[in-house]
Amino acid sequence: MRHFLIDTDTASDDAVAMLMALREPSVRVEAVTVVAGNCPLNVCVRNALITIEKANTYTPPVYAGRHGPMLRPLVTAEFVHGQDGMGDMDLPEPALKAANGHAVNAIIETARRFPGELEVVTLGPLTNLALALLMEPQLEDWIKRVYVMGGGGLGPGNMSPVAEFNFMVDAEAVHVLLSSKVPKSIVGWDVCQADDAYIHPQDIERLKASSELGRFVVRCNETLIQFNHQLGLEGFDLPDPTTVAAALYPEMITRQFESYTYVDHQSDKGYGQFVVDFQRLTTEKENATIVASLDGQMFKDKLIELLADQ
Repeated sequence: MRHFLIDTDTASDDAVAMLMALREPSVRVEAVTVVAGNCPLNVCVRNALITIEKANTYTPPVYAGRHGPMLRPLVTAEFVHGQDGMGDMDLPEPALKAANGHAVNAIIETARRFPGELEVVTLGPLTNLALALLMEPQLEDWIKRVYVMGGGGLGPGNMSPVAEFNFMVDAEAVHVLLSSKVPKSIVGWDVCQADDAYIHPQDIERLKASSELGRFVVRCNETLIQFNHQLGLEGFDLPDPTTVAAALYPEMITRQFESYTYVDHQSDKGYGQFVVDFQRLTTEKENATIVASLDGQMFKDKLIELLADQ
């Protein structure tokens, strides 16, 4: 049994990613830690609890974490995910409640319980994890691997010409992680934008026909669908689920490579830019695995399989 901890700024695509992990029988999500990002912290915590209830499997503890980045004001993305982060579904309040304690401490304590075995999947800004690394130096040795949804990968940004949302919200936190010796796999925004991994209209119809959870996945991404339509795109992208897929199913990865990477956390125009030395132009030591592509059809098939009615 593999042991996961999911750190999330729970909105629509985070919810899909969490459903995948919670319904995959080969892993156990030991804890869910929540950070502000897509929405304010209280909204993200609520959405995490709702998602666990929707999964209808088991109930890992949910811990609230940081209300904002380490050094800068919080930037949110309700314009993409809706005011409630879930496509403005007006969902009822969850029966589940958040656990006592802070997410940063929960990361440390969960890793202490599973030294060398805990796999951390980050779906939002890296603030919680960065603070945990700064608080507990041994955490570098306890975490088996971190799977990060963040950065533009080998493509452009989605919040600036160079910066992806999660990395732009708290680039200082990204710098802390990249400077650590924790093994890390980074899945950029470009992976979910690839044609075979993107959720096209025919994929939406397939999700709707598959199960109640499949219909929930489409509905909670409705504001994202509308946002993409304004950009001339039909369908929606799933950055967080592609990251969870890479963590759950390494055989789904069709291209990855080791590289030296860093993030711009000091300039104004370049803030949040993730730099990948994929041409090996520096002599710096490789510090990350870059997941560059997934088998999109396998991803969609597995998503529908995990969402199937039980």
